[in-house]
Amino acid sequence: MKKAMIIIRPERYRQTKDALEQEGFNAFSVMNVLGRGKKLVEFSAGDGSLENKTDGYHRLMTKKMIMVYINDEDESRLSGIVIKVNQTDQEGDGKIFVIPVTRSIRIRTGEENEDALV
Repeated sequence: MKKAMIIIRPERYRQTKDALEQEGFNAFSVMNVLGRGKKLVEFSAGDGSLENKTDGYHRLMTKKMIMVYINDEDESRLSGIVIKVNQTDQEGDGKIFVIPVTRSIRIRTGEENEDALV
């Protein structure tokens, strides 16, 4: 079992959510986050013009983080879906982090591990 932490542009969230649900990934958590990568990123100033800070200031960008718990065999399929929807070849497309999960328990029934995921 694994936990996938998917960080994407907020404007791509709805498409990503729909694609995940169409492929059977119906259970996930979503939160708004702020973050940044290594490089400066050009972004819209709100009036349609692009800004690029070159004074050493690196703005935190608004992102969406989707957390999905999956079976090991679903890792490649999940990442493929996310990449297909979110890849624009521009800085800031996002990241996927996959972390092993050693145990899960459904509180209501006491089911564990894979049984707790479905």
